[in-house]
Amino acid sequence: MLPTDSDLLARWRDGDRPSGAMLFQRHYAAIARFFHNKVDDGARDELVQRVFLGCLENLRRFRGEASFKTYLFGIAHHVLGDHLRTRARKGRREDPALDVDSMSVHDLGQSPERPMVERQEQRILLEALRRIPLCHQVALELHYWEQLTAAEIGVALGIPLGTAKTRLREGRHALEIAISRIDASGESLQSTLDDLEQWAARVRPRLEKTRGERPSTTEAEQPLQRAS
Repeated sequence: MLPTDSDLLARWRDGDRPSGAMLFQRHYAAIARFFHNKVDDGARDELVQRVFLGCLENLRRFRGEASFKTYLFGIAHHVLGDHLRTRARKGRREDPALDVDSMSVHDLGQSPERPMVERQEQRILLEALRRIPLCHQVALELHYWEQLTAAEIGVALGIPLGTAKTRLREGRHALEIAISRIDASGESLQSTLDDLEQWAARVRPRLEKTRGERPSTTEAEQPLQRAS
């Protein structure tokens, strides 16, 4: 039987570095997916490493109230916000309190890698996600790609359950508007919105193949080595 995240975490805290590397390897693909549709291609790998390094540096703060995966997504959300704010503020010092959550990846000038997908509605949906406010994009992708509940999304993003539910509801509405603007014919709109779970199930493997389904042991150990 494979060790649980809790088992690996306990061993890691006791000084067993291979358990830490195994834990990182187990969640590497999910964290890479988190950044996939949000940042420029060249930035993603570095941001993934920053997430795991941040986890390592703040390990003692994790009390186990939520799942380890949810904890990692919380760190990923902070890393993403810091990255986007830094990029957006270049040459814009007059806007020190830039709210990237209210902006879209498209408006922030990011050019994420686009996976090879089979159907036109899949391409339209990926593009539409990049054109809605980041707070809505993050909530929808965590829900449909990673199967997080509204409660888990709230924990990961540090927001109340009611706010998480609102973001999912408003996100679907914003997505509907974005799809209708991209696909003026409306042919993909209803079938896409009615079948988001199936869309996520089809697109997720494409994202994994673009990056590689699992990191090498060396990749998983890099944060541990950098912190040594």
